[in-house]
Amino acid sequence: MNPMDESTFLAHALRDYMRKNVEESELSFIDSPLDAGEPYCAIACGVSLAQHFSVSLPPIIVQHITALSGWTVSQREQLEEDLESLPTWWELAS
Repeated sequence: MNPMDESTFLAHALRDYMRKNVEESELSFIDSPLDAGEPYCAIACGVSLAQHFSVSLPPIIVQHITALSGWTVSQREQLEEDLESLPTWWELAS
């Protein structure tokens, strides 16, 4: 068995985290690109879902998403913009 690469693992982790925050039908936006072997697209869709539903992401997930090296410059810019618009983890914890 081959090990799962980090981007695919992260896409699955993001999906699992989002499962408790959105309807199962909404998760198909993450599942479709993941099933097609496009983990970066799945992650971007997961972040978009989080933005749409105002779901805060744990800092460790955000750190791993931004640390991935496969983002293009324009994808990284959009991703950072989307992540900045999310409610912060610390705001929700207080």
